[in-house]
Amino acid sequence: MKFFDSMENMLGKYLEPLSVRISDNNVIKAIVRGCIAAVPITIGVSLITILINLPIPSWAEFLNSTGIFAAGTEVTNVTLSMLPIYLISAVSYSYCKIKGESGIVGPMIALAVFLILMPSTISMQDGSSIVALTSDYLGSKGIFLALILGVTVAMAYSKLINSRIRIKMPDSVPPMVSDSLSASIPAIIIFFLAFVVKVLFNFTEYNNVFDAFNTIIQTPVMTFGTSPISFIFFTVLCNLLWFFGVHPAAITGLYAPIIVGAIVANMQAFVSGSALPYPALMVVYLICNLGGFGGTLGLSLCLLLAKSEKFKSVRKLFIIPNIFNINEPMVFGMPTVMNPIYFFPMVFSQFITGWVALGLYSIFQFPINPTYQLGFPWVTPPVITAFAEGGVLFLGIAILAILIQFLCYYPFFRLDDKKACKMEKETSLVESDEFVSVT
Repeated sequence: MKFFDSMENMLGKYLEPLSVRISDNNVIKAIVRGCIAAVPITIGVSLITILINLPIPSWAEFLNSTGIFAAGTEVTNVTLSMLPIYLISAVSYSYCKIKGESGIVGPMIALAVFLILMPSTISMQDGSSIVALTSDYLGSKGIFLALILGVTVAMAYSKLINSRIRIKMPDSVPPMVSDSLSASIPAIIIFFLAFVVKVLFNFTEYNNVFDAFNTIIQTPVMTFGTSPISFIFFTVLCNLLWFFGVHPAAITGLYAPIIVGAIVANMQAFVSGSALPYPALMVVYLICNLGGFGGTLGLSLCLLLAKSEKFKSVRKLFIIPNIFNINEPMVFGMPTVMNPIYFFPMVFSQFITGWVALGLYSIFQFPINPTYQLGFPWVTPPVITAFAEGGVLFLGIAILAILIQFLCYYPFFRLDDKKACKMEKETSLVESDEFVSVT
């Protein structure tokens, strides 16, 4: 017990305040809200992406012969392949709303800055050049920069619009006109700074902001963050926080751009017929999320073997939500949070299943269809998602992972169940003695 007391004190003293500060930070809030706001784009187009990529030869031949596949590919290209455009608009909008500014002007300026900094002169083979936007910077390569610019530009706009240099319009001017004209001076300043940055980067070896950012920052971050091993240890950290009652939402928000970037890169590669850059991460990502943080899907199965009335009575309340990736009722109802009995399985069960999944995937190397990663709602039972993404082999790994979770939890659940049975028996004896004495 001393270990848990000291750990609880340490987390309460250092990590919990840090978690609160992160979750209350306006920049983090804007990025998280922006990523959530862009979810309808990814889910909205996922059905089309799934349908045009079903692995059925006759269906594929029909789509190609009728031109449906080409139309579907175009739909995918202007949604998933241009996700940075939607993200920068959503993130800058979220930050502006947090600061109480116009939710229209700020995102427009941020999007314009993003396009200004993007290389738009494309050299042709005959020596001529054309002005166009290339998808090279509108897909996964532009996501991180879009998030940073979305916050940075919105922050600059918020400060400038509240300074004395703004154009103050009389009250008689309609609010829409006033907001637009008042933002003119801040827009001039922000666009001029973007122009200066663009010119300065022309004199570097990278030639533009995008290539410099990808080389210096995004590539190392993605290389480390998209490693399946990194994600496994990240899951352990989240589970440790969750065990001590600190919701890991704050740090998962920081990790979200890496996951989104990896999923988009996989989907772009899949649609173009190229090899997936992060297939192992997708396998580990799904397996480590079975039942939510803490791997409680295995614990919910333990309830089927409960002998105490306490756990028998809560089976339906806990098992059914857990199947659909909702584990808060179990985490706080069992409880597993701050319950020493469940420390080991809650913190390390997903660590074990993650390594098993990674090992099995490295052996079998089955094909992954990443279009289902965002195609199904988050409440879809994970075994369904696994089967859709990787067929029977992936389904088998998911079932094996749930069984491992069960085995990790069951010895500790038996202790908890026996303890509950003992308390119920003692309570029953006390009530019986009281009944006899009254009689």
